Amino acid sequence: MTDKLTMQGGTGLNITQSKNRAVDETQRGKVTESAQRTDAARDDVQLTDTATNLKRIESQIAAIPEVDQSRVDEIRQRLQSDTYEINHEQLAQKMLRLDQDLG
Repeated sequence: MTDKLTMQGGTGLNITQSKNRAVDETQRGKVTESAQRTDAARDDVQLTDTATNLKRIESQIAAIPEVDQSRVDEIRQRLQSDTYEINHEQLAQKMLRLDQDLG
C-alpha cells in the first residue's frame, strides 16, 4: 500500500537527515543572533552612559533659573528710588563688543 503523503511504500521517506540539518541551521542562527546581541549590548551600554550623562546635565540646567529674580528685584527697586546709576562708557563698550561678536 502506498502512503498518500510520501507516495512511497508503507515506511515513508527517511527525514532524519533533513531534521538534523534544520536543527543545525537553527542552532547556527541562535549563535549568530547571540553574538549580535552581545555586540548590541556593548553599544547599548555606551548609549546608556551617554543618555544618563545628558539627563544629568539637563537636570542641572533645569535647576538654574532663567532669570535671577533677586537681581531683577534689586534693579527695579533702585530704578524706582532713582538710585540706579548707568555707567555709559561700560554700556557702550558692551554694545560694541556685542556688535563685533554678531558681525
